[in-house]
Amino acid sequence: MRSGNAEYGLRKRDGADILAGVAAGCMKGCLVKIFMDESGNGNASQPLIVGAVELGKDAEDIEARICDLYKRLEAKSSLTGFGSFEDFRKDGFHSANDPVEISVPFLELMRATFFKTYMVATDRTRVLGDTESERIEFMYVKLLSDLLVRHRNESELFCYIEQSEEMVSIIGRLVNSVTKQAYKTIGKTAPLPKLNLEMVAKRDYMSTAIIDYVMAAVSRWFKADCTLDPKSRAYRGFREIEPSISMLYSFEQGRISSRKDPLH
Repeated sequence: MRSGNAEYGLRKRDGADILAGVAAGCMKGCLVKIFMDESGNGNASQPLIVGAVELGKDAEDIEARICDLYKRLEAKSSLTGFGSFEDFRKDGFHSANDPVEISVPFLELMRATFFKTYMVATDRTRVLGDTESERIEFMYVKLLSDLLVRHRNESELFCYIEQSEEMVSIIGRLVNSVTKQAYKTIGKTAPLPKLNLEMVAKRDYMSTAIIDYVMAAVSRWFKADCTLDPKSRAYRGFREIEPSISMLYSFEQGRISSRKDPLH
């Protein structure tokens, strides 16, 4: 299915198809893979975050290592019958559900992996949109347009968005909205990368779990009032993922942390 200069769809693929697709994209000369998700959707007690993890030329290797870790962990017979473990076996890595036997090895893999993350966040007081779906769409447009401008020298940008009910209705409008906002940001009509959008399940591209875990750490830190107390687990968790942050922007507080201006 096509709309403007974006491709989007929802499909299930096995591991071989996934790795072949990533490799094919790299062979075309595109070294940028973006995996996106949202956090806090529909839960007023949680900050609403839309995030993206950027993987470069190592995207294929990173996906393969995550898939290998999944295969090793899902074979743990000692956890058979444990509810959250069975969810993991069915759906893949998910920070909100994974038991420590799953989350600790995944976090160790993340520590040994280079990636960049970008996030926009809100407490829902100064973001456009009357409904959660409208807010999410606005935030996706903001983040994706910034990424399109950032990578304007690329020929194509491949973006994989985790499937959700909201995204089914939103994704068909994204390309036009994102391109329009990108032109507005740079103030002129200029060449932009072809934006390829695809909705995927966690099991389709397990690299989506990286941004899921990063957003979870940021959300816990926000809920702790962005404390700078080293005794706080939320603060220590944030510091652990902060080196990956290229941009963390709050619609209420402005830029919180970036690669050029980190907190630490």
